[in-house]
Amino acid sequence: MKPSRTRFMPYFLAATVLLLMLLTGACGPKFDQMTAQQIYEYGQNKYTGKSYQDAIDAYEALIDLYPFSLYVTDAELGIADAHFMKRQWVEAEAAYDSFAKRHPNHPKIDHALFRSGMCGYKQKLSIDRDLTATQKAEAQFSTVVSRYPDSEYYNESRLRLSEVRNDLAKRERYIAKHYWRDDEYYAAFKRYERIIRLYSDTDYYEEALYYGARCLVELDERAEAKRYLELLVRKYPEGKYASDANKLLGTLQ
Repeated sequence: MKPSRTRFMPYFLAATVLLLMLLTGACGPKFDQMTAQQIYEYGQNKYTGKSYQDAIDAYEALIDLYPFSLYVTDAELGIADAHFMKRQWVEAEAAYDSFAKRHPNHPKIDHALFRSGMCGYKQKLSIDRDLTATQKAEAQFSTVVSRYPDSEYYNESRLRLSEVRNDLAKRERYIAKHYWRDDEYYAAFKRYERIIRLYSDTDYYEEALYYGARCLVELDERAEAKRYLELLVRKYPEGKYASDANKLLGTLQ
């Protein structure tokens, strides 16, 4: 009696899977048998083909095997870029920051700083949460704008900087209004004062001048309140708070 083919089918399938696994492993790159240039070009090809983890593996192997190679610096930036393309913001940010620290005068330093800022931007939370990532993004975008006016990232950095600064000012306003509602005028004033001092270019400056002045009135700091109101009326004569500011000024004369 001949054995049934179906009886041996599970063994055949298992053997096939094992063979494929062995062949796949055998066909993988043997970085220790490749030159630094070959590894780098392999990583670049993988990156171009959007196989970002394979690119990271290649760049890391290059750095480990050839730490003094001329390709190491580009590999470091390649690791950061690959993490960024994988939307791994924490890993990418750390890699960009490390690159910027190691190579502050590199021709692509503006790229690293901008991308680091974008990593923080992508990690933004709502205003009632910790805004450390937003603060980091502000610092990086600000550096690009102030130091690299000819950078290809200059215009977008300016736009992102304006956005994150508004977010930070909005956070201060959120806390200030909480204190204001609880009649904690000194604490509220300190938050409005931060907006006035640090975020005068944001959408919340006018409001901060008005409510900062009202806090000062409650604290019996009438001369300082008058100064705030006069500044508000001068800068925003047709603004949302101009009419109320003028009325309040009339009581302080």
